[in-house]
Amino acid sequence: MCVATLVLALSFAACVVVSATYSGRAAAQEARSPVTVPEQQAEQAIARWMESADTVEGRQYSVIYIQPLRKDAPPPPGLRYWPAPGHSAVSYGAELAGRHEGITSRYGEMDARLELEGLASLSEPLIYVRPAKPMKEGLYVSAWGNPEGTVFGEPLNIQPATGFYVLITATCLVPALALTVIACRTGSVKRDRRQSVLHAMGASRRHRLLVDLGETAPPILAGAALAVLAMYVWQGTNWNLPRVNYVMTVDYLQPHLLPFFGSAGLAALVVLTAAVTVKPRTAGVIGARPGIGQGRALVRTARWLCPVAFAVAFFGPSLFSAQDNEMLFLLPYAAGSLTALLMLPAALSALTTQLGRLTGWWGRRGGHPVALLAGRWVAASPAAVTRVVTSIVLLIGLSAQLYTWNNRTTESDAEALATQRMLDSSAVVVDGVDRNSLQQLQSFITALPGEQKVLAVYNNDSPGAQKRTRVLGGDAALRQAGLPVPSKDGQVLTASAQKVHSNRGRALLQAADTMADGTVAIERGAVATTKNLRMLQAIAPEGHKVDPPTVKHLANQTLMPGWHVTVPGDEWTATLALYREHNWWLPMFAMATLAILAFATCLANMAEFLRFSKSLAPTIVMAGNRRLFAWTTLLVFLGAFLCATLIGVCAAVVLTLPMQGPPIRAEGLPVTLIGWSVTIVITLALVMTAWAVRVALKEAGRWRPVAD
Repeated sequence: MCVATLVLALSFAACVVVSATYSGRAAAQEARSPVTVPEQQAEQAIARWMESADTVEGRQYSVIYIQPLRKDAPPPPGLRYWPAPGHSAVSYGAELAGRHEGITSRYGEMDARLELEGLASLSEPLIYVRPAKPMKEGLYVSAWGNPEGTVFGEPLNIQPATGFYVLITATCLVPALALTVIACRTGSVKRDRRQSVLHAMGASRRHRLLVDLGETAPPILAGAALAVLAMYVWQGTNWNLPRVNYVMTVDYLQPHLLPFFGSAGLAALVVLTAAVTVKPRTAGVIGARPGIGQGRALVRTARWLCPVAFAVAFFGPSLFSAQDNEMLFLLPYAAGSLTALLMLPAALSALTTQLGRLTGWWGRRGGHPVALLAGRWVAASPAAVTRVVTSIVLLIGLSAQLYTWNNRTTESDAEALATQRMLDSSAVVVDGVDRNSLQQLQSFITALPGEQKVLAVYNNDSPGAQKRTRVLGGDAALRQAGLPVPSKDGQVLTASAQKVHSNRGRALLQAADTMADGTVAIERGAVATTKNLRMLQAIAPEGHKVDPPTVKHLANQTLMPGWHVTVPGDEWTATLALYREHNWWLPMFAMATLAILAFATCLANMAEFLRFSKSLAPTIVMAGNRRLFAWTTLLVFLGAFLCATLIGVCAAVVLTLPMQGPPIRAEGLPVTLIGWSVTIVITLALVMTAWAVRVALKEAGRWRPVAD
């Protein structure tokens, strides 16, 4: 009950943390959002403000260009003073993520670090930039703090709070309640004896209730105290969560400390109520318990239906030729996997019984008493072992399946990844440049390393069929891009990505083209105008690479605010990277579920084994070999965990391998998730086995012959 109270309290506390985090994030976003005025009321403005974006390690973040219009203008929240012209203020999250890319000098020298008052979280990557020259574009700002203002930064990409509540409920609260019920219903010889004595003495319900409260209060209070200690450590540190790139901001938790620490009291009340209401009944006979039945017809069916269903889930999509149709893939896969998981408990029960009989037969035939005792008990009471094996197998398999499904890629994502593989970092796209003057563009092109060439991509406003994207570049640039070169100035060649032979040329045309017919107009010449200019493409020679941080630094020095430097396909891969980053919340909570339910089933299994050990104690004591008891316990507990882990890993591979190819195109086998699952299960197995051996030996040593 101590562990049940601890787990339940931490689950309640996690819900409070989610509520506090979203409340703090919303308050920070409201405080930093600008109150804008139209250009006609520019005299009321205190600053100009323009939002842009950039990427670091494939992760998109906001870049805000700001400029004060008054000497007494207050800076945005999070800044104590305005950066100097040509300087920037960088958040801790942006500095940490982009340190190796020179993020602190990309937008000029870093004047200050953004404080929490202006951030949605400590890990939010956000940069404020004050341009060296007066801003000619952007919104006019009259104040800071707009409840209905522009949303930017981390809040643009967060998931709704309801998703986390559902996740916590499914992976923490429900397993914690299950652990509570199991802990309350787990039998105890001494408690059964006390209850029988009270029953024989005719104790009233009130007296029995007081005895129950006295028995259960100490472990429950101990669990609540441990929970309070854990919460105190929790609220005193900004925890950096791996994989999801998020730092838990404890400052947001300070206004919610009462319900946060009150979670321990609520959990203690729930467990105490459960201990009184769902305790096992005693009928006056010590050790009496209902028999364990087995649906033999279901077991016989599951013996062959479960493996057949796994085979349908594994081979069915390929037999249906579902590489291009997600519905055809899901029909056999969903039917097979669902049937397999539903039939799994019955199939594992049959497997457990057969393994127990086989172990007992081998022990009897070879003269191994440990195998004989363990096998006979497992064959006679397969339900206890089956519960442990089934819960672990289902959790490992389902968590791997859900994680892999959430890591699927769309056709557009796959095309973007293929484009980036073809280019191999040999080209970048610079867009948002049409507002610059021709002189500024020439300065940027000249500042690029000499071996890099530039193509200009224009939107063609010509009417009719000639309305195609125009690609303009010199001879060297077109050849370096792998595109056909017109023989003279003024000549126009039409080409499509499908007809270009070089991988680089095909990828660049795919990035430039926006027309349905897939063709572009290629012209020879230099950049002579910015009208209808959509983007520039900087291309390195064959076998060389373009360094995006260097290009971004040069763009900040020469171009007006609003430019974007990206690798072709980043508009898709940045979203995919963010989605996969958020997807890591699922395995993090799944690991908690695995640990909780595995511990709960172990607790139930230990109760069953202690009943078995009570009848086994005379044999062990009379034989004078206590190690026999220890080895029997080791084989039953550790063997069950190892078998469950092996079967769970096999189930995870079988369920996730079909999703690696089209049409799902998952990222890959969830090796990290499976590895952590195995680590948790094995660690818990060693701890629970050691505990079971200690308790069993202790009970065996206390046995004395009593008229039996």
